[in-house]
Amino acid sequence: MARVTTQIPTSTSNRPDSPSDPPVRRWVRRKIVSTIGVVVVAVIIGVVALYGWIREPQRDPVVRFAQAIPSDVEGEARAAIAEFTDVFGPRRACIPTAHVVLVRDVDGGDARYLADAAAIEIEIPTTPARFRESLVHELAHHVERACPAFADLRDEWLARSGAVAWSGQERWEDRPTEQWAEAVVGLVLGERLLHGDEMTIDPDLVLLAGEWLDP
Repeated sequence: MARVTTQIPTSTSNRPDSPSDPPVRRWVRRKIVSTIGVVVVAVIIGVVALYGWIREPQRDPVVRFAQAIPSDVEGEARAAIAEFTDVFGPRRACIPTAHVVLVRDVDGGDARYLADAAAIEIEIPTTPARFRESLVHELAHHVERACPAFADLRDEWLARSGAVAWSGQERWEDRPTEQWAEAVVGLVLGERLLHGDEMTIDPDLVLLAGEWLDP
């Protein structure tokens, strides 16, 4: 009697869900390549960002306080510094750190700028609004004395205003240096509560200041 041998097929290529199906293998390879590509791009972006951060010069702060800021004006001080830094962003590279010293008495006003020490003295106790405007006003004086590029603005300001000197006029409100500082108060804080009635600034000069701040 002849023996009949039945062979069990070993190939599974006819089953559509087989992992050995060539289309499936191609899909898997594409997914792997795609995933690797995403990872590589992410790594490159991370390396570039890190390299840029390392190369970016770490600037000193615009302001350093010699003492702890009184709690009643701390919020105003921090906000004013942040707004000043934002407005002066394009000119930030030429503005060194100003040192703020809180004192019990300032001769002749609420605050003053000491150019030789790059220091600002502010009288305390004071109100939050007065502290805020005094700080920004004196920072504007710091810029005009410490930033070399300010010379161009000073010359143009004098030419447009018709003033013969940057300071020294008898009346405080007639001095271009004070007009500049008050223009900065308005540009940074959006209002001038302390000297708005006392000093009127030519809108063309305010525009000139804004143009210099955003070259």
